[in-house]
Amino acid sequence: MILDLTLTPNRSFDPRHTRWLVAAVGGVFFLGGLRFLALGAWPVIPFMVIDVALLAWAFRSNTAAGRGHERVTLVDDALTLQRVSAHGVERRFGFEPYWTRVEIEETPAGDAHVWLTGHGRRVRVGGFLSAPERRAVGATIAAALSAYRDGSPSTSSMV
Repeated sequence: MILDLTLTPNRSFDPRHTRWLVAAVGGVFFLGGLRFLALGAWPVIPFMVIDVALLAWAFRSNTAAGRGHERVTLVDDALTLQRVSAHGVERRFGFEPYWTRVEIEETPAGDAHVWLTGHGRRVRVGGFLSAPERRAVGATIAAALSAYRDGSPSTSSMV
């Protein structure tokens, strides 16, 4: 295997922390709800419950989105991009490595997009990564393809 990259989105907040945060916010809102109840403003309480429920839903959705990943492999005569969505749906894109180009497209805002192009197809790589990470991934793939074309395969692995 000449190249094996596994690209995953950065998730600094794990599910355990999410539960603690939602519980803490729920506790604060519960105490606030008791205060509103004591003041006779009980109609506020359902909205506070809705706020906590929406916060929990947002964090759960974000955690689920973090399950998606991409894997780029270069083996013998095939460059493959395997994309797995957050729901587990897998798509594979195969390229002939000799004819595949890596395009790093810079935007005026300073962002970068990495594309694999070949035989009329153009597939974006690492859309969930930061711009510097995408540039590094693009350079790594380009170096592996260059080594493949030169006949001097070097093994690269990045997670």
